[in-house]
Amino acid sequence: MAIRTKIAAAMAVLLIVAVAVIGFVTVQTVSNHLINQVDQKLKGLIDQGGIRSDPGYGAAGSIPYNEFAIIIFDESGELLGGQPAGYKDAPYPLPDVSSPPTESGYFTVRSVDGQMTYRVATLVDVEAQVNGVTDIYTIVIATSIDDVEATISTLTRTVVITGLVVAGLGILAAWIITRRGLRVVDRMVTDAETVASGHLQHRIAVADPRTEMGRLSLALNRMVSRLTDAITQRDRQHERLRQFVADAGHELRTPLTAIGGYVQLYQNGAAAQGEKLDRAMDRIGSENARLAKLVDDLMVLSRLDEEVGGDRELVELTQLAQDAVDDAEVADPTHPVGLTAGGPITVVANEGQLRQVLVNLLTNARVHTPAGTAIDVSVAAADDGWAVLRVADHGPGIPPEHRQKVFDRFYRADPSRSRATGGSGLGLSIVSSIVAAHGGRIRLDSEEGKGTSVEVRLPVARLE
Repeated sequence: MAIRTKIAAAMAVLLIVAVAVIGFVTVQTVSNHLINQVDQKLKGLIDQGGIRSDPGYGAAGSIPYNEFAIIIFDESGELLGGQPAGYKDAPYPLPDVSSPPTESGYFTVRSVDGQMTYRVATLVDVEAQVNGVTDIYTIVIATSIDDVEATISTLTRTVVITGLVVAGLGILAAWIITRRGLRVVDRMVTDAETVASGHLQHRIAVADPRTEMGRLSLALNRMVSRLTDAITQRDRQHERLRQFVADAGHELRTPLTAIGGYVQLYQNGAAAQGEKLDRAMDRIGSENARLAKLVDDLMVLSRLDEEVGGDRELVELTQLAQDAVDDAEVADPTHPVGLTAGGPITVVANEGQLRQVLVNLLTNARVHTPAGTAIDVSVAAADDGWAVLRVADHGPGIPPEHRQKVFDRFYRADPSRSRATGGSGLGLSIVSSIVAAHGGRIRLDSEEGKGTSVEVRLPVARLE
């Protein structure tokens, strides 16, 4: 059952019950009030002594219309006579009181012919004078309440008809209001079905944010956005993994092919003992070293992807940079390396990984610049609580089309040159992953003909 049908049905039941209760209470209240007025009238007649001591034994009396009927019983319970109410020439039938009441009070009876209804007041064992005889009598005084019953009947019909009309109008109004109020739900269902069919960029129409439906639509849109982001990220990771596997396979195939070729050459006897064999073995060793370096880099990236940052400790960045500069000058004297530092700067990091960052940046600067190109290393503390490590060279720079991709895995701006130097395109990717794992930032600035600068920012340790 649709929710609007349920709401309309519930409103119908509530309205019908409410109308029935209100109608019943109204009719009962009015009925009790009218009957009470009749009782007060009978009581007033008794209190004022308006009972005639000579009922006339069935005569209507001399007045044209008598409102009250009177029946008298003697002390033994024998009916002495009765005076009917009504007109002199057309009296009403007497109340159906065939035996004397046992106690005083008020009650309702039908007439002897069943055509009228009387409200009766009884006076039991009262002393009165009837036909000149003073004795103990039981007196019954009654008045017709047909007008009261007609009024109550009319009121009941009016309440029933009015209640049915009000209930019908209320149900119709509830249906219209519910239908209009749930239009936003219908739109949300349609939009949700559109999203479920695969249109992930579609969003649910936002209702008034001050309403429950508005808050629900905003929450659903946030949920859809997060799901879309998660799906997009998953697809991106799958594509990245596919590309990574393809690139890794391509990189591994080159040294393995070279090693396999030299081994086959030796097996075929083409590499005899002597200088030729020595060169073959040297090439095998070189390719093996390159292969081992590539595997090591892949292992580093794997650990970083799993967010394994290693043990963290307080690391003095300036001293770490000085060690890296000293090592770089020994490894390649053709590239002068200078260090500029303002003083000790401490960060919380994995020392081995930060050393690898410096080594990779300096190696990348040496490999991609001509011999004699100066490399500048600087360490400083920024005012915003960051430690800034910068490695800059004065080489040819990086073309604009390559600057956004140099941190991608296996990417080379100059593939042929990188092959000659044994590069795998993972150096800057490792640097980017390590910096990200430490909560840092990395930025590359380059201008053709003026050099390249890589800036690494790490949070400064708070020493208390």
